[in-house]
Parts: sequence; structure tokens; C-alpha cells
Amino acid sequence: MMSLLFGLLAGCLLIFFNCRYFFLVSNYLIFFIIYMLISEIVFTDSVMVSYDFFFDNLSYSLVILSLWITILMLQSSSGILFSNNSVIFFYLSVYFLMIVLVFCFFSLNLLSFYFFFEISLIPTLFIIMGWGYQPERLQAGVYFLFYTLSASLPLLVILIYFYKTLGTLDFFSWNCLDSSFVSFFLFLGMSLAFLVKMPMFFVHLWLPKAHVEAPVSGSMILAGVLLKLGGYGLYRVLGLSVGSLKVFGSYFYGLSILGMLYVGFMCCRLNDLKALVAYSSVAHMGMVICGIYSFYMWGYMGALLMMISHGLSSSGLFCAVNMYYERLGSRSLYLNSGLLLIIPVFTLLFFMLCASNMAAPPTINLLSEIFLMTSILKFDKIMLIVFPVGSFLGAVFTLFIFSYSQHGKFFSGNYSFTEVGMREYHLLSIHIIPVNFLILKVESFMLI
Repeated sequence: MMSLLFGLLAGCLLIFFNCRYFFLVSNYLIFFIIYMLISEIVFTDSVMVSYDFFFDNLSYSLVILSLWITILMLQSSSGILFSNNSVIFFYLSVYFLMIVLVFCFFSLNLLSFYFFFEISLIPTLFIIMGWGYQPERLQAGVYFLFYTLSASLPLLVILIYFYKTLGTLDFFSWNCLDSSFVSFFLFLGMSLAFLVKMPMFFVHLWLPKAHVEAPVSGSMILAGVLLKLGGYGLYRVLGLSVGSLKVFGSYFYGLSILGMLYVGFMCCRLNDLKALVAYSSVAHMGMVICGIYSFYMWGYMGALLMMISHGLSSSGLFCAVNMYYERLGSRSLYLNSGLLLIIPVFTLLFFMLCASNMAAPPTINLLSEIFLMTSILKFDKIMLIVFPVGSFLGAVFTLFIFSYSQHGKFFSGNYSFTEVGMREYHLLSIHIIPVNFLILKVESFMLI
């Protein structure tokens, strides 16, 4: 823990005193995280750091994902860096958000987890409203704040109730829920805050607005980490509950499956690249919700692998879409066509990101869908028909993105197209490498 704080502090100092050397700083932080992975922490049993903080495979995996995405956020924000648009305040927001996420994933007490869970909204809102592209970013910020705060208030009331009843708010003391009528409302209130954050279908309207209006760094942290806060909270609160909650969880289970199908069909007719990637997050998080609410260990492990793989692949896709937008001035599929003729090497990297998004081998996304399908079919046999259709639709709209953007004729209105630099190649490569090679060390993400 001390080396973690020391490394983060050193990175902050490098940023503040040499802001324009972001490429060097990001490489330093990447090597620091690799050092942490190799030499400090062994993925074994959970370790209690203090009475308020602990880590296990789940929390440590998501902390590493948070640090990794934060580094890539800094590297992708060259436009903000060289425009001198409140650079220091931007880096303060990014680093404050990173520290909040680290403490959120390491929290043992539910009240401290709730505190950091809500505090993460503030720097995210600053990033969306301060460095977004369109005037509609104000409306997107209001949607983001209204949905998440209103859904979190019942959780605060339930925490107060449980503290008066049990005298503790530790994660490991939540085995008291049964199948009674009161437990149903407690279960509903706890689940709602995390389902809106993921988000589940029917409470997802804030996500496309926030993604479309946010800068690339905001979209990366939203898709890469903040959505996973909901999955982490669901696992901590519900994964340790009794099996009688399966009756209540089946409602959210069914909504997530239907939402996955609906969003899959809707993505096949969208033409905005950024909105398409944003809606695909709703479909992938629907799989995560199904895995958690199956109440099987295979579902929990598949949900964790899906969160890691989706965090990397969706963040990389948002980076690629932003690179097209910076050069062509449009996110439309009809205008971003024929790019294979201009940047063939970049097309290869874009294809690898699309392959990871559609769960092609050898990505960990494939293994996560195998785990999730196993647990979902064990939960309900009728899903033998429904789940493969949803997975197939995910592959269809991902191929739709790649085919329309890379093939066809180049739009003649795009008179100028600057060459892709080494920074962009490095940025996408750092997304692709973990997605394809983490399958060699998949036992590190096992929750048993």
C-alpha cells in the first residue's frame, strides 16, 4: 500500500512540474503498475490492510484496471494538454478520481464504500461539463447526476437501518436477508443504486448522453471503470447473501436479458460511432448482471472477467473513435468509410479491438462469455435460446462498426487527414496487449 501511494505521488509530481511530458509520465506509471503486479501482491487469499480496508482478487483486479485506464486517459488527452484549457485542473480531477476509485475498491466498511462511491461523481461531472464537446454536455451532466444520486439515496437509508439492526456495516456481515416481504424491499433498494451505475436496461438513459458529450478521457473512465463500480457493489452486497434471494434476483435477470437483446438490435441501425460503442456497454453489462444474479461461482468469475475485458476493449474503441473524430470532424459511419485505404496499420489495431469486443479468441472476453453462459444455463434452461442470440448480436454490430468504417469508398469531403502518430499506436497497443495476453494468467482472477 505504501509503494502504491508513493508511486501515485511521484506520478502526480511529474505531471504538475512537467505537464508536457505526458508520454514519458504515462510510460513511467505503466511500468510502475507492472512492478506492482510482479513483485508486491500475490493473488491468493484476501488480505486485511486495516479495519477499514482490505483487498482480494476482485478488488485488486479492479484497482489495477482503474490505474491502467487512468494512465491511458492522460495519454489520450493531448488536445487538452496542448490547448492550455485548464490543464492543471484537469489533471487534478483525473488524479482525484483515481484515488477515490482506489479507496472505493479497497473499502471494507459499507459506509466508506458509499462515501467514495458518491464522491466519484464530482470529478467525473467536472470532466464531462468542463471539457465536453457540445453545449448539450450540461444536460448530459444533469442526467448523470440525477440518475445516480436519486438511485443511491435508498441505499443510504438501508445502510442506516442495517447499522441500527446489526451494529456493523462490514461487507461480510450481510447474510441476514431472507425471502420475506421486508427483505424484498431491502434487496430492491440495495440493488437499485448499483444497477443504475452499471447501468441496467430501463435505467440506462444517462449513459449514452454522458458518453456522447464527454471528452475521450471521460468516456474512457466511464466505460472502463465507473460502470464496474456497480458490478463490484452488487458482488459485495449480493454475493454473500443467502440463496433465497434468487427469487428476487430473477426479475433483474430477465430485464437484463431482454435489454441485451433490444440493445443488440438497436445497435445494428445506429450510425453514430460513439453512441454505438456506448450502447454496446449496456449489452455487455447486461451479461455481467445476469452472471451476478445467477448466484453461482462461475457467474461471479465470468462477471469479473467480463468487467476487465470490457473495460479495456470499450476504452480502446472510444480512443479509436476519437482519433477518427479529431481528423475527420464527424462520428458518422457514412462519413467515416474507406479508412483502410489511408491508415492500414491503424485498421489492424482497430480490428483487434473489435475482435475483443465480440469475444473472439484469444481474448479474455471469450472466456468470460463461456463462464457466463455456463452459469446462466444452470440458472434457467430457456436461456439456451436467448443468450446465444444476444451474444451473436454483439458480434453483428461490432462487425457492423468495422466493416462500415474501414471498407467502402473514402468520403471525398474529407480533404485533409493527418497521419496517425506514434502516441496513438502506443495508446491502442496498451489496450490490446492485456486483453489478449491475460488469458495466460486467468487463474489470477478466480474468486475461489
